[in-house]
Amino acid sequence: MKYNISFTNVYRGPQRACIFYWMLQFGVGALKSFRGLRCTWINNFILALASSMFSFCFETWIVVEHEKQAQKQDLLFDTFWLMTFFESVSLVGSQGITNLLLDNDDKGILLPYTFAALVSIIGILYIRKAPSSSTTQHASVIGSYQKSFFAHVLRDKRVLILVLAQASVQFSLSAFWFLWAPTIVADGRDAQLSLIYPCFLVSRMLGSAGFPWFYGATAPFQNDDSLTIAYAAAGLALSIVAYDYQEIGTLVILFCIFHACVGFILPSLARLRTMYLPNELRGGMMSFSLALANAPIFIFLLQGAYRQNFANSTILGLAVCGLLAAGGCIHVLLRRWRKHGRHNARSL
Repeated sequence: MKYNISFTNVYRGPQRACIFYWMLQFGVGALKSFRGLRCTWINNFILALASSMFSFCFETWIVVEHEKQAQKQDLLFDTFWLMTFFESVSLVGSQGITNLLLDNDDKGILLPYTFAALVSIIGILYIRKAPSSSTTQHASVIGSYQKSFFAHVLRDKRVLILVLAQASVQFSLSAFWFLWAPTIVADGRDAQLSLIYPCFLVSRMLGSAGFPWFYGATAPFQNDDSLTIAYAAAGLALSIVAYDYQEIGTLVILFCIFHACVGFILPSLARLRTMYLPNELRGGMMSFSLALANAPIFIFLLQGAYRQNFANSTILGLAVCGLLAAGGCIHVLLRRWRKHGRHNARSL
């Protein structure tokens, strides 16, 4: 499939999207700082919108800056795994800061959310002081967004596979965060959840740190099937959790394996998006993937939480099927369209 090429100024959008993300985070932090202003529905809606923007706006901006500075693509791929690595680091750090700022006095002010609001202000100021990206640059785009974006996605099987692969990861992660605690404490078992949670983040850090060992010109374990194997391993780990009763230690190990695989999958998918998708469609594609993942989660929450129509094992089982199917699709993508992909992408 050939893409129409035009020249456009597309470099302001990602920067503004990142600023808007920080503004949303500031709004949530400000509302939650005072108990009298907290509204669960409003806060959750703002957080959902911010999470959707976070999933693509920073990655898009990073790719834009790499292209503008004419950096090598190997450096861009290293940036992808570093993003995943430091995201987990920041989550661990934020948990420690939250524990330090917990206010046990009933003064109506929650210091952790106040700190989050201050960090949001710093983020906004830092991005606004970043070098302007308004210079007109040459960029390849697919016609215009006035034309149907979904028509382009459905027409190119490679892009459609990446959409489904990203959606499967997002769905499995959402299902995991809803179900991991009830699964571990099932049957009244006692567990230190605050100590288990950092183990998942460290596992994701280790998984992302393994990315440069499999990709790149000097990677010691170059293997195009490594992404397929990661999908299969993540699906296998969740399948054992879903359909076989395990002790707490075994469950933690399986969940850590799942997160290590996710830490490897996320930068690998970002690499494939760079190879097969123009950057101007990156945000739209990832938003589409997120919508496909959130739609079944929303249905399961309604049917499962209120009507008890879905067991936890059923939801995890569907996540397993999605991961295994995505792994198979990625295998087909890398095998069948490898020559075509190399022709359209820049050399690694």
